[in-house]
Amino acid sequence: MTVTRAMRKRVPPEVIAGILAGALSGFAGALVFATLHAFIIVPIWDRMTSGLVSGAIAGAAAGWAFAEFYPEAIRTRSIRNVGIGAGFGALLWLAVTPVTGADALLRAAGLAAEDELIAVAIAVVLALTGGATLGWMVTRRFRGALAGAAAGILLTIAMAGPVPVGRSPRALRIFLAVLPAAVLGGIALSLFSPSIFRWITRARESPGATSAA
Repeated sequence: MTVTRAMRKRVPPEVIAGILAGALSGFAGALVFATLHAFIIVPIWDRMTSGLVSGAIAGAAAGWAFAEFYPEAIRTRSIRNVGIGAGFGALLWLAVTPVTGADALLRAAGLAAEDELIAVAIAVVLALTGGATLGWMVTRRFRGALAGAAAGILLTIAMAGPVPVGRSPRALRIFLAVLPAAVLGGIALSLFSPSIFRWITRARESPGATSAA
């Protein structure tokens, strides 16, 4: 049995489905964000390749968190799951808002420019803590907190770190534009993941997969 097959057997299908669906949702969310950025500030289509990649990676982490938070929403398709996905996206956005809030306070106090390393360290700690706290509150499990922390830090990286909301109203608007992108990404996650989950479980249960293992 190869390492890949062994990992596939150990990792729950809900998690695999969530990660794959999350990568697709993150890619779609990055496109939504780029569209909003084009309307609010300037078009960034020529610089979107890295944004789409980081969006897909952050989406994959969010998909893992979604699978840990709401495994039933991965297994079944329903209208209720759309609301769960939207709420998940909004909660994840809220979990990382302290990163931008703390950055705004540091800039207002003139501390961010004096020691950028400290500002980055604070942002990393807040992103990890916010995501982990959300994961623990929803699941009460270490794995849920770990998935939430991964989603929080990777979403912050996909946003290119804290948004300097104190610099201009446009920066604040672009920060707020991440919210609908996160909500739409969560909805897409809730729609994609059940289909991927069914495909994975059918592949695992097929005679060919059993004999190959």
